[in-house]
Amino acid sequence: MSESYSSKSKSFILSILILQIIVFFVIYADIPIARMVVCFFYLLFVPGIVILNLLELKSLDVSEKLLFSVGLSIAFLMLIGVIINELGKLVFTNPLSVDLLILSINGILLLSAFIGNRRTGSSSAHMPQLKSSGYLFPILVCILLLLLGSYGIIIMNYSGNNLFLLLLIVVICIVVPLVFLSEKLIPKNFHPFLLLIIFVCALLFVSTHYALITPYITGAGDQWLEYKAFKSTGQFWDSTSLNAPPLFQQYFSMVSVTILPTVFSAITAMDSSMLFKLLYPLVASFVAIGTYKLYRTQTDRKTAFLATFFLITVSVGKGMGPARQQIAQLFYVLLFLLIFKKGMSNLKRNVLLIIFGTGLVMSHYSLTYIFLLLIFTAFLIFVFIDFIKTGRIRISQAKIQLTFILLFATITFSWYIYVNGSAAFNPLIQTVTRVINSLDQFFNPASRGTALEGLGFVPITSIYYEISRVVFILTEFLVVLGFYKLVINRNQSSGFSTEYKIFATLNLAIIAVNILLPSIADTFLMERFYQTTLLILAPLAVIGGKALLDIVLRHHFQKLYVFILVCLVFVPLFLFQTNFVYEVTQDKSYNLTLSKYRWNTTELHATTVSTQEVIAAQWIPQHTILAHLVVKSDYTSLSNVLTAYGGIFWGEHIYSLINQTTVSSSSLIYIPNIDSIYDEGAVLNASLVLPIVDNQNKIYSNGKCEIYKGCTPP
Repeated sequence: MSESYSSKSKSFILSILILQIIVFFVIYADIPIARMVVCFFYLLFVPGIVILNLLELKSLDVSEKLLFSVGLSIAFLMLIGVIINELGKLVFTNPLSVDLLILSINGILLLSAFIGNRRTGSSSAHMPQLKSSGYLFPILVCILLLLLGSYGIIIMNYSGNNLFLLLLIVVICIVVPLVFLSEKLIPKNFHPFLLLIIFVCALLFVSTHYALITPYITGAGDQWLEYKAFKSTGQFWDSTSLNAPPLFQQYFSMVSVTILPTVFSAITAMDSSMLFKLLYPLVASFVAIGTYKLYRTQTDRKTAFLATFFLITVSVGKGMGPARQQIAQLFYVLLFLLIFKKGMSNLKRNVLLIIFGTGLVMSHYSLTYIFLLLIFTAFLIFVFIDFIKTGRIRISQAKIQLTFILLFATITFSWYIYVNGSAAFNPLIQTVTRVINSLDQFFNPASRGTALEGLGFVPITSIYYEISRVVFILTEFLVVLGFYKLVINRNQSSGFSTEYKIFATLNLAIIAVNILLPSIADTFLMERFYQTTLLILAPLAVIGGKALLDIVLRHHFQKLYVFILVCLVFVPLFLFQTNFVYEVTQDKSYNLTLSKYRWNTTELHATTVSTQEVIAAQWIPQHTILAHLVVKSDYTSLSNVLTAYGGIFWGEHIYSLINQTTVSSSSLIYIPNIDSIYDEGAVLNASLVLPIVDNQNKIYSNGKCEIYKGCTPP
């Protein structure tokens, strides 16, 4: 037996060493495609596999090892990136250079592999193999989905034909019900992998927010500033964000959008825009495995699968938030999975809780505050319930240890106050102050901001949007009904632990507070609050659906309840949330991926940028001294392309181009698309803009975009 262990130990170390040699070769031989692919997946999985081996986590199955490998890899890269940056800057000018990064990462991983195998005598992190019998069909299905999505996005980008993307959505809607018809077609052990592929395809090829529909950043959210934070990091990260205006320091202080993409960019040498568009959705896709495993700690496989598909649907339709929130959601789910997972020693659980907790803190401050609030409140409830039962206060009996809460709170506030110069702590104070000051608007419905809109109560423009709203609100009703069954009818919810019920209650309370109190919903956006709470609440929609079918069908066809829910509720919801129905019926569609060819100039300008716009924006800092200039353009260009690709801070050196704009010799006027001035629904009004630029000097033009320099008044 010892010889077998020794052989496995040597094999593991040899595998890591061979991988590192390959990585060194593709980097320094500068083989572009090989470097991108090999290094990307090396960074995404190998650090986590080595750490799993070091921790001897033998109780994890294949999908859990895959999930934990990604989570540990991302946490490792962020932590080691910070350490290299802080220590390296004492000696090197560019501590985040590729040479220092790859030598440090590979050296630490190889040393960890030696320590892990020397201590354990075996390679506990080896991925157990799935039996090939019965997995051919689902593997072919996954390949088909990826091929349809990849080919479809290429065809859509080149010709505007969305046929294959529509077919991708149809195939997903066919595959999901098959899961509940026969385990022979989709074996139960393959469920988490199928969910992962569905989520990957939905985010990269279908979602408006993250799809690869252009080679540049898209959307109308924080991603433009996050991309600027990434590009501004370069080979050195300023942890206190002193180089950024106060409004933007919270972006520059998050390691998830500064050091993390910098590490990937330096080692893979990928195009920065494409890296940004690939890395975050791919990492976020593993949330599907995490939530499925989380739900499996409480309920059966079919309920867990459908609940995860429901979460995927809402995440695609409403979005998962900006890039830093996508990384944070993976850690958020992993933390809850560790809290509820059984069969793991307390020491290893606590080590992982600290690692993932630190990763959450460095990724997204809002989600960190939400998690801290949830675990602290739940801890107090656990202690109170135990006091009611025993008459004694026993802190050690709580499901969540007080030591972890105190340590997590210490890491949170130490990082946000001291390391980042309060960049992520000040927004919390401002939010609390704003909510307190808005309490006098309690009876004013308008003070709730996006609260009702985020829950589906939006203006109706057609019969299809009316049906979509009804289906969406129906799922919310099912969540509430499921919660009622969970809490009241204990006989039908025996699989759910008391701890899970408490967390479900707290998450519903978050939604209620956003509806009741003014100003809170807009701090995080209600649709983000809802999507975040569904990470815990999604199974309740299935429980509520079963309860409703019990009433309607009077206990008939109980074995088909989940299949009926899929066909009547959750597949239609997916078709509406992806805008498939609106595209097929030629109704107004807000899905850029499916309907780009139908959008007018103004709509496209609001969420996308062209190559000419990017080149023109990059020209400004390359050929001018920004400190001496004021750049003027339309609001969208200022907040999107000029911020992300021009490297200019909104409000510092750029201002909106409006009527009667004062133009001086220190002014630059950026025209994003000269043709759009004359189009119907123009980005810039010709009667306002042309008189301004007619008397200025044109200093740049690429056929589409133009830049004018203000003339010195006589």
